[in-house]
Amino acid sequence: MKQLKQLLILLMISTTSISWAQEMSVKGTVYDTTGQVPLKNAMVMAVRMKDSLLLGFTRTGVDGTFTLNGFEVDTFSLIIDHPVTDEKIYYMFGHADNKDITIPSIVMPSMSQELEEVVIYAYKDPIYYKGDTLVYVADSFKVGEGAVVEDLLKKLPGITVDRDGKITSQGKEINQVLVDGDEFFGSDPTIATKNLGADGIDEVQIYEKENDEGIGGDDEKIQVLDLRLKEDAKKGYFGRVSGASDFALNPEKGAIGTNPFYEGELLLNKFSGAQKISVFALGSNTPRSNFGWGDMRKFGLENESSNGNQWNQGTTQNTSGIPQTLMAGIYFSDKIGKNKKTKIGFNYSYYNNYLDATSASQSTYFLTDSSYVTDDSTKNITRSETHRINLDFETQLDSLTQLEIKPSISFDAQKTEDLNVSDFFNNAGDRTIGTSVQYNSESQGYAINGRAVLTRKFMKKRRELELRYDLTQGETATDGLLDSRTTYFSGSLLNDTTRQSRDNSSLNTVHSGQATYIEPIGKKFRLEFEYLYQYGFNSQDRKTFDFNSATNSYESLNNALSNIFDNTRLQNRGGLAVGYETSKHSADIGLKFRNITIDNINLITDSTINQSINNFLPQFSYTYKPSMSKRISLRYRTSSEQPSINDLQPVPDNSNPNRVKVGNPNLIPNYLHSLNLNFNQWSALSGRYVYAGTSVGLTQNAFSTQTTYDNFGRAISKTVNVDGNAYAFLWAGAGFPLLGRKIELRPEFNGSFFRNNNLIGEATNTTDNFALTPALNTTFNFLGDSLEIGTQFRYSFNNAVSSLSGISTPFSIETYNAYFTWKLPKGFQIGTDGTFTRNNQPGDGFYDTQFFVLNAEVSKKFLKTQNLTIALLGNDILNQNVNARRQINGNITTDYRTTIISRYFLLKATLRFNNRKTKEEDFNGWH
Repeated sequence: MKQLKQLLILLMISTTSISWAQEMSVKGTVYDTTGQVPLKNAMVMAVRMKDSLLLGFTRTGVDGTFTLNGFEVDTFSLIIDHPVTDEKIYYMFGHADNKDITIPSIVMPSMSQELEEVVIYAYKDPIYYKGDTLVYVADSFKVGEGAVVEDLLKKLPGITVDRDGKITSQGKEINQVLVDGDEFFGSDPTIATKNLGADGIDEVQIYEKENDEGIGGDDEKIQVLDLRLKEDAKKGYFGRVSGASDFALNPEKGAIGTNPFYEGELLLNKFSGAQKISVFALGSNTPRSNFGWGDMRKFGLENESSNGNQWNQGTTQNTSGIPQTLMAGIYFSDKIGKNKKTKIGFNYSYYNNYLDATSASQSTYFLTDSSYVTDDSTKNITRSETHRINLDFETQLDSLTQLEIKPSISFDAQKTEDLNVSDFFNNAGDRTIGTSVQYNSESQGYAINGRAVLTRKFMKKRRELELRYDLTQGETATDGLLDSRTTYFSGSLLNDTTRQSRDNSSLNTVHSGQATYIEPIGKKFRLEFEYLYQYGFNSQDRKTFDFNSATNSYESLNNALSNIFDNTRLQNRGGLAVGYETSKHSADIGLKFRNITIDNINLITDSTINQSINNFLPQFSYTYKPSMSKRISLRYRTSSEQPSINDLQPVPDNSNPNRVKVGNPNLIPNYLHSLNLNFNQWSALSGRYVYAGTSVGLTQNAFSTQTTYDNFGRAISKTVNVDGNAYAFLWAGAGFPLLGRKIELRPEFNGSFFRNNNLIGEATNTTDNFALTPALNTTFNFLGDSLEIGTQFRYSFNNAVSSLSGISTPFSIETYNAYFTWKLPKGFQIGTDGTFTRNNQPGDGFYDTQFFVLNAEVSKKFLKTQNLTIALLGNDILNQNVNARRQINGNITTDYRTTIISRYFLLKATLRFNNRKTKEEDFNGWH
């Protein structure tokens, strides 16, 4: 009978086609009847229950392991058979939540033993771990009609979303947002979180992975949030279109020449199996135009500190000024080929941003034996335009080999108009000089990034070879005009004027090649070998011309402010790591050695600075998982960053003559030690959770500044290497649901410490920055979840102490927030939120302020499907919103106030649509 059974099986194999349309996977290890000896060549089959169709077939290896994958999610029986034992059957109930199944130990019965067990693998908890991936079942968390992903994320325990859309999980920032494992419209995560409908999300997955974007395979781990779509959300078309303006409320506004406020948005999605097509557009000049998560860095608008340690505190809806934004894009992905083993992807994004930021600031400079103050008024107008194209090609060359190619290119253009009016006061309060500095610039350039990865697996389980090539190349050309005027109010100096033009071109190219090989040793250990070769070249050509009043032109080359500078870097890095993994413990320990050879070439003076730097880079990580709902992890890492070409270029940058920066070609790479400890625990039944963590770091040869001041307080600075810079973070939080989750309390605590060393002249100044921020969030859900009320209290205390001056600059921020949303009969809904903010500082200063911002919304749904919503929105109804923030950088404390948008009202219409002509609440797609 057994021989006949095997002949029938072989006949089924020869006449059955296997479907690879889905990604079901079953893994396991088969042992003999003793449970101790792995069973080789056992036959493993997946047979569909409804029609006995063979879905997959394999045999176990020498270590008893097997993997079945590539067939669609379904209900099937898993049959394991061997000539010396009786067969064993598992019944598998496949589901979108349960596609990856691992059976760690399959002990075969004796020939005479009857079937003793039926094992069903399924997940029902609203929160659970799948391996190292934290999974939230989206439908377990109620959100309102028309809610987007961001609204859903705010409901998930342990996750917070700030006003710019930045997401943190367990106190750690989310670095990347994916949709079904893919980037959605490139690198801007807010397009997904602020626009995709929450009811189309099946799961929210959070996990840690290697930073694929890092050049040469950066070892840094990043936090990823992956939005897994429901199957119904992958079929048909669906989307939404909305428009809002205050013109309808005030028709005379446009007639008197003032631009009305407006918002417009379109999101259209069409899915058909593996094919996805999405179109997105947004136009707005309200606070929604604010440069969100990552955009400030993307367009170069953030205030950067050369030492990387600064406090920038404040509360406002829009911290950038008065914006205007147009964004649009198209996204396409599909799987092609006979077995759909090749994936192609394309997305194009267009950004057009205008920002008018007018601000006033007051800065106090603490020196060794004195101090001085500047009052600054700044007007900055920035116009940015960007085209981005991302491509993705992935293919399975054979059953063991995969190739991935991901190129991207962007074209950027930017125009800036900066006007800075400053008054300098000595420590007696006397005005010494006044300056007016106007610098206009226009730049354009391109950037190319790409990587190709070839991954080869082997018949031996967990043996793997990866070959990777990275390319980064960019070129930028900038033209600038400087008009600086200075008035002296003391001494015998006369007024002076500087007028110059500047041409600056830069080129950057980096080639990286890396080979990584993993060799398993037994079931628990593995060895990992790595080699990296990297070649980088940077070139910068700066030319400055003085204005000639006789010819009314910029024709005299200023040699002191002109230079051509090349930087060449060559890196060789090799490493060895040992890994250990069991069901509860996993650990990795490794050591890398690298050599970096650097040539800094001044082509004007024909001089070269040669550097050769050797580093050992140890790494260690350990994770303890005593249960599926508890994690403790420890990670130690060393890393190194290279100085930028701007920091190396040995020529002054006098874009602001009051703050001149000089390059330093003697800079060497820094060396950072970081240690992270994290803990989190969940109780899916009760909904309670607790998380805590700490991170500390010490930097050797850190990049800092050396600053010298003249008698009036004008500064000349350059980047230098210093030792002793350090940081420490502490975070903790918890969630306590009460009364069947009708009430939830979420206390939080954050603390931080920065130690920054910089040089004032030749003297070392150490600045210690402390911050403590406790918070309490409370939510209430009543009337069948139709009424939601929330409150938040947050207090932040900050203090900076400078060693040279011995002066401390404490300040605090208090924030009190309350909101409610009430769904009424017949499609009506009302909501409001109010935030009271108090900024406190000792003594005088315009940072010391308080204000109350009140927003409200009333809406009504129309049509049979209720997919049309008309809403009236009021922003800052009391007209009190301000942007007040404090920045502490080394020996400088600066208080800012920026002109921003405050009160306005909008009449808004939103239409959601889908191919089923149904209510959106009955349709499990995006809207």
